[in-house]
Amino acid sequence: MPGYQTISAAAASLKIDEEKLLDFRRKGWIEVMVRNDVAFIASDQRYRAKYILHLCATKHLSDEQIQLVLSIQRPPYSLAQVDEILKRNAPVSTSKNASG
Repeated sequence: MPGYQTISAAAASLKIDEEKLLDFRRKGWIEVMVRNDVAFIASDQRYRAKYILHLCATKHLSDEQIQLVLSIQRPPYSLAQVDEILKRNAPVSTSKNASG
């Protein structure tokens, strides 16, 4: 299938194990296609997985923060926008609103 590679090949090229990619799938962060009992990942989803790994390694974001960033950003992804996305979408503190 053009533009697709097996999960095992994608994981090897990203220097992670297959389980990590499948975990990203379970969290709804990437899409995986299964054909004849073999899991495949499209090149755009591999790019997305690489970005998620970069967010984890450089920004040390929580799952919730990663979900937020992915819900707002579109390719091409940019680390430069991550801090602004998190700042703009930070949960409102109830203690600030209590005095009002």
